[in-house]
Order: sequence, then C-alpha cells, then structure tokens
Amino acid sequence: MKLRLKATIKALLRIGISLGLLAWLVSRTDPRGIMDAILNLSPLIWALAFLMYLVSQIVSSLRWYFLAHALGFGGAWLMYLKYYFVGMYFNLFLPTSVGGDVLKVIFLSRGTPNKLRATYSILSDRLFGLAAMFILGAGAAFLTPSVLPSYYRSILYMAGGGSVVLLLFLPLVHKVISKLLPVVGQRISIILAFWRQPKALFAGIGLSLVLQSLGMGAVSLLAIDMGLPLPPAFYFAAFPLVAIITLLPISFNGIGVREGGFIYFLGLKGVSSSQAITLSLCFFAIQVSASLIGGLAYAAGFHKQVITTTEDNGQ
Repeated sequence: MKLRLKATIKALLRIGISLGLLAWLVSRTDPRGIMDAILNLSPLIWALAFLMYLVSQIVSSLRWYFLAHALGFGGAWLMYLKYYFVGMYFNLFLPTSVGGDVLKVIFLSRGTPNKLRATYSILSDRLFGLAAMFILGAGAAFLTPSVLPSYYRSILYMAGGGSVVLLLFLPLVHKVISKLLPVVGQRISIILAFWRQPKALFAGIGLSLVLQSLGMGAVSLLAIDMGLPLPPAFYFAAFPLVAIITLLPISFNGIGVREGGFIYFLGLKGVSSSQAITLSLCFFAIQVSASLIGGLAYAAGFHKQVITTTEDNGQ
C-alpha cells in the first residue's frame, strides 16, 4: 500500500512538473503565434510526417523481433508488432517514457523463466537506438559543423565515437569487464549473443539507423513546412541531445522538458520560442497519434497472446 502511494505521489509530481514547465514556457512566448503556426501547418505534410514516424515504429518492432530471437525467443514478427504498439500506448500514459517497456518484458517472458533475457532484449533495443541516434548526430555535426556550437559537437563526437567503438569491440570490452568485475561481466554476457549472430547484429544497427532517420526526418519535414531556415542536418544533430534530456525522470513523458530543449537548441539558431514550441508540440502530437493505435491493439486483447521461446535458457 505504501509503495503504491509513493508511486502515485511520484507520478503526480512528474505531471505537476510537466504542466508547470509547459505553462511557464508558453507564458514566455506568444500563445496566439503558437496557435497560428499550428493552424497554418499543412495537413498533408503532417500526415506524411506521421506516416514516416509510424513506419519508424514498425521498423523498431522488427528490430526487437531479431534481437529477441537471438536471445532464444520465438514467435512471428506480427506478435512483436502487436506487443510493441501496446507498449507504445502505455508509454504514453505511464509516468516515464519507458514504462511500456516493462509491460513488453512481461508479455515476452510470460509463461517462461526468461525474464532476464526478455529484459535484455528491451534494453538492447533501446541501446541500439541510442547508438544509431548518436552516430547519425555525430555524422551530421561533422558534415555540417555550423549546425551546433563546438562544445555540443564535441559531445556528439564522443557519444557517436563511443557507440562505434562499443559496437565493434564489445566482446573485447566484455573480457576486460569480466576480469575486473566478474559478476557484472557474467550479467552482460547475454548481450554477446548478438555478436555471435551477425544477422541480429546487423539488424540491430541497420534498422536503428533507418528508424532514427525516419523519426528525425519527420521533425525536419515539419520544420520545413513551418518555414524554419535550418538545414535537415541541424535536426539530426540536435534531436539526440533533446531526446536524452527527456529521459530524465523528472517529468511526465518528457513533456515540458522536451519543449524546453527545442526552445534552447532552436534558439541558438535564432528561431523564436513560439516556433520552437509549435514544432515540439506538433511532433509530440504525431507520437501521441501513433501511440493511440496501440490502444486499439490493447482493446483487441493482442497483448494476451503468448510467445513461446525456442529454447529453455533457464535465466
């Protein structure tokens, strides 16, 4: 009872922080300008951006399918697609943007002793996505240095370079960790299954690059329709930095924090706060719309279907 009350209080605090931040940010802009910018957005462009984001999430479910199979889970891709969209739906309503991931672990491992491997499939899915986002961000910053100040480019270079090093040399890094911290090494050894199965590794990397490009491309498309004078490379470079701060567990699904990030980074290029908030809210509307599709999947009971493992890993 106390734990439930504590969780409820935390959720309410995050909702309060998000609403407070959003209200404060809007109060410092021109609300009428925000409304005008939203109304002037082309429905066709918004629909195209929505389609791009929707396809990116379908690609993400395919990535999860390959990663989970490499860890011993079976089932058809369609089942993973259903689970994925149900998870998206609950990510929308749970206090953090990863709350739905917990449910996906439950769905995937249901009826098996493999919760650890299911957790690693979700964790790996997220990590491959972050790695691809940083690699693309670093590439955009390198090819177009003028998009961000040097200190942000340095962050992207380090994050992107570190991602490449880990992707290339994780088995070697694991050996070092195992000698220094045997327990930790034993735990993360499960992830090495991807390096023993090239198809899963290439799927993790390749599909991540595709889906991140689609997501960032959707933001860029909305910005172009709004008439923002910035090259697409800017969004590829800045979006990873905004995405990271939205993961901080201080708000409800990053609401308010994300808008603040858009205002800050777009402000560096002379874009008004009203335009920045409009872009952020329009993209969030796309995310909400795609997530609501998961609500239909949940209502249809797709999450109740069980995926069986291809082997009993005993984890």
